[in-house]
Amino acid sequence: MLKTFGVTSTRLRVITLLIPFIFLVLIGRLFYWMVLRGPELQTKASRQHETVNILKAKRGDILDSEGSVLAGTKNLYHLFVYKPQLTISTNDLLENLLTTLEFDKDASSEAEMRDHLHGRLSLDSNWISLKHYLTEEEKVKIEAQKITGLGFEDEFVRYYPDASVAGQVLGFVGQDAAGQEQGYFGLEGYFDRLLKGREGRVRTEKDAQGNPILIGNYQFLHSIEGKSIHTTLDKRMQYLSERLLKDGLQKYQAVSGNIIIMESQTGQIKAMAAFPNYDPGQFSEFNNQDYRNPAVADLFEPGSVFKPLIMAAALNEKVVTPETRCDICSGPINIGSYTIRTWDEQYHPQSTMTEVIVHSDNTGMVFVARQLGPEKFAQYLKLYGLGQKTKIQLQEEVSGSIRELAEYGEIDLATNSFGQGIAVTPLQLVSAINTIANRGYYVAPTLVSDAVSEAREVLSPEATSQITQIMIQAVESGEAKWAKPAGLSVAGKTGTAQIPIQGHYDAEKTIASFIGFFPAEDPRYTMLVTLREPQTSPWGSETAAPLWFALAKQLLL
Repeated sequence: MLKTFGVTSTRLRVITLLIPFIFLVLIGRLFYWMVLRGPELQTKASRQHETVNILKAKRGDILDSEGSVLAGTKNLYHLFVYKPQLTISTNDLLENLLTTLEFDKDASSEAEMRDHLHGRLSLDSNWISLKHYLTEEEKVKIEAQKITGLGFEDEFVRYYPDASVAGQVLGFVGQDAAGQEQGYFGLEGYFDRLLKGREGRVRTEKDAQGNPILIGNYQFLHSIEGKSIHTTLDKRMQYLSERLLKDGLQKYQAVSGNIIIMESQTGQIKAMAAFPNYDPGQFSEFNNQDYRNPAVADLFEPGSVFKPLIMAAALNEKVVTPETRCDICSGPINIGSYTIRTWDEQYHPQSTMTEVIVHSDNTGMVFVARQLGPEKFAQYLKLYGLGQKTKIQLQEEVSGSIRELAEYGEIDLATNSFGQGIAVTPLQLVSAINTIANRGYYVAPTLVSDAVSEAREVLSPEATSQITQIMIQAVESGEAKWAKPAGLSVAGKTGTAQIPIQGHYDAEKTIASFIGFFPAEDPRYTMLVTLREPQTSPWGSETAAPLWFALAKQLLL
């Protein structure tokens, strides 16, 4: 009896210990399935008895300054069939669709279409997608057949009515890694979230056969159309710039080039042309190196077109006047192991500051930089917006490269004064020169018509008047005077910059440029033309300048 009681007592103790243990195991498993795996399982369950249809949002348009479409969206249609409502056989439906849908009228295309539709209609499903991107005409023809069970969903396709015109300004629309529509480069990339809007969704419950449950859960979220962008681009100026640039590249046998036209008072970009370019609607057929806009994504050493900025700073600081004479311009300047020479090996002792710009004298610019000093020199580069993004509405803009004050040595100050050893984008250069055209006020460039840019004063009215007169004299008496049309008043400067390659300057390859504004006394436009590696002549006065003048003349017609 005592033995039986002892065995029973032992069993009770074991059971007493096991119950809490089993309880804890059960709690642990419940926690695992309900908390740790719960969301995953709930998602899987939802996928099994729910269906979600995406309602595409129409992408906003990109318009020029007059409201014409530069990048638009076509409304196309997705054709589907819901089999339970179909009133004709699938074979009859197949034949009807083949007589209606558009395809190439050769036998192979018709056979491919037949195979595609037959395969789709043979699927063991009630709701079947048949064909994407039907035109309005196709939709109307199918609806006219009044076949119950067929339906349409809106689909949207990006198109560019002017093909490659302003292609690198616009960018393009492709797909991201998840297959979703995504804007890349230019305005399409910069404003992607604003342009794309928000997709809608239709969520419905379905039974085991895939049929909608009438009293089941149903959610409908409307799509929201993307916002349109009104740009500052003038389509006439853009066409004209691209046509003349293309002709200029052929005439002067240049590798590439670009043109920027800015409205002087507002900073609005009226045209931004570049070659090579590409068609955003067929972007995959072009070299991806051409996707980036060189006006904001490429850096170059500006050379002599940079000189008016440094002369204007010195005039503003009153360390020189237009009549100040250069006392180091009688020959080459030696700085350590470096020798600064003039571009044509011609020297002009006791040149005035006006003559320094007219002759494009490197030794004269060294004199100016020394009068200004490294501290003020570095300060004015930043005031001109160099070394920092202009914040134009283009995705691929870079900031450029300038030295900080502590990095300036004597040779750096000297070479920077005539545009070597400093890297800027074409747009930064135009914006900086526009400070002179805009009566001394820097205004940030913009491609959007309703953008508000704050202007900041950089130069005094006296200094801008002085440098403007010097730049007018540079056009009237400089190397490019032969190309200036009669009656056109221009303040400008030529430039011929050697291209740095692997730590040295290539003696054979140059970037030829001309920058200026017109009419000089009351500027409307500030404009830059650059040509990379022209073969007919390396000089900006013989290539970029005549192209600049030809364009300016057309703009004032």
